[in-house]
Amino acid sequence: MTNTTEAGLFSRVAGTREIEGLLLPFGELSRPNLSGTEPVMFSASAVALPRDPSIVTLNDEHDRFNPLGRGVQFTMSDAGVVGRFAIANTDEGDAFLASYGDGTGKRKLSAELGSLVRNGINAVRSRLTGAAVCTEGAFESAALFSLAPGQNVEFTTDVPASDEYSAPDRDNSSRTVSEFTDSEGVRWRRIEEYSSKSTVEKITDAETPAEDNTPSSEEETMTAAAAPAEPQTPAAPALFSGAPAAAADPADVDMNAFFSAFHAMKTARSVDTENALMALADIKTTDPGASGLGAGLAPKAWVGRLWQGKRYVRKFIDLATHVYGPIDINGREGYRLNDTDGLVKKRTTGEKTELPTGSATSDKRSSTRDSYGYAADVAQEWNYLSGGADVMQQFWQGVADSYAKVTDVDARDTLIRVAMNRDGAALSALVAPESLPAGTPANSAYYPGVVQLIQAIEAISDADDDPAWAIVNPVLWKQLIYTPKDLLPEFISLAVTPGSGQASVEGKVVVKKAPQSAFPGTKATDPQVAAGSKAAVEFKELGETPIQIDAVEVAKFGLDRSIVGFLETFIVRPESTVFIGTKP
Repeated sequence: MTNTTEAGLFSRVAGTREIEGLLLPFGELSRPNLSGTEPVMFSASAVALPRDPSIVTLNDEHDRFNPLGRGVQFTMSDAGVVGRFAIANTDEGDAFLASYGDGTGKRKLSAELGSLVRNGINAVRSRLTGAAVCTEGAFESAALFSLAPGQNVEFTTDVPASDEYSAPDRDNSSRTVSEFTDSEGVRWRRIEEYSSKSTVEKITDAETPAEDNTPSSEEETMTAAAAPAEPQTPAAPALFSGAPAAAADPADVDMNAFFSAFHAMKTARSVDTENALMALADIKTTDPGASGLGAGLAPKAWVGRLWQGKRYVRKFIDLATHVYGPIDINGREGYRLNDTDGLVKKRTTGEKTELPTGSATSDKRSSTRDSYGYAADVAQEWNYLSGGADVMQQFWQGVADSYAKVTDVDARDTLIRVAMNRDGAALSALVAPESLPAGTPANSAYYPGVVQLIQAIEAISDADDDPAWAIVNPVLWKQLIYTPKDLLPEFISLAVTPGSGQASVEGKVVVKKAPQSAFPGTKATDPQVAAGSKAAVEFKELGETPIQIDAVEVAKFGLDRSIVGFLETFIVRPESTVFIGTKP
């Protein structure tokens, strides 16, 4: 006997590339399988084997695009169909054989059957069309075992030293219930119950072989090898045949077989109607197809409005003077006196002489007003039907937030524009960055952005005002964040909060970060800063901002809603602003 190399449950014929195992067990009920075939039980007469075994391809997990080998021999045994396969001389075949050595090989054989005709759980007819190795098969006992060359094909089991025992996994039972109505309209219910039990008995030399009631091997071979081209009608019992009855005692009629034959004729499906891939089916919670256990079974959970980030909070409009109250339709206007600083002079002519005199000038300044708004014609169904009011509330809240952001950005741009231009052309008031004063120690190489910020604050103070705010571009902001504490002037206190876009100098001057687009005409790679006093510019809004106006469309069951707001801008003292930066 040729020895075989064992690897767990699997082995192959030593010295060859062939494997062999029980492909299709008889008398065992299948489990759920890949093709969705209902559980079925096979017998020797219900399976047709191909005349040329090489027509059967051995695939990996029933994947027709991953063949591993071809059939060499298929035989019938008491246990079932035994198949031997030659593994192809390919990289995939080598990898499959090598998997036996490291214990990662597939553990089960699985048959591919076509033209399946059934009678309840019992297969009436089928033909073997393919095979596969898989992790789990629809039949638990379908697995690989070795066979040395020259041995007869026989499925054997290690039998313990006992006279008789029940073979495991060989007890089967089934129950079929069907209803029909006869020609007189009477309804009937037919109940068919089957059970079987396999046992193994010890064989002694003196024992007389028991009578074999199974079909002869020749008859079985013919039945198993022939793949019928047309459906076969089950033979009718002798009770209905045209031949005269024999003189001997009539044979007992198996009524179960009698009714099963009619039930098979009534319910048998045509050839090629049902095919089976005898591997376990995957039952998943996610099925990409339109069908499946989880398809449409449970709806997705509704969570309502999703997080869209923080609501907008104004950052810039409050840097200047920001008040609420009535806005005059024609705006506001005021005047300023100029040249009053030099009116008072020192007396040099002595007592009882005329005092110095002089004159001053004045100029008027006026406010401007911008209006903002949004309107929509809303179907009243949003307000009266369940689930709509909450959506509308969130929508109009978004409109109000939009008003807050748009007006805040406009206020920011106004502050920077006044600092850049004063009352002149674009960038006419730009001040170039200063260099460090002479005598500054060489190791005090301050970042340019820090120097510009201090320069801007000093400029507001030199203009006889109190510095209150500064707006910087991203380049200067980064320099503030990354400035080492040792590169700050000794008596300057700078507090920067990363992630907030806000800093402060000496706890009095508020510094805000703005995008480069807010500094038009400047060099994007250089630090830029605008600064000013709180009283330099004044913004005014109505007490209730924005204003909501509703008008009901009764005839159309609609609601016209508008959101309106006004922003008055008064440039009071442009000299109290400054812009330190560079142009390209």
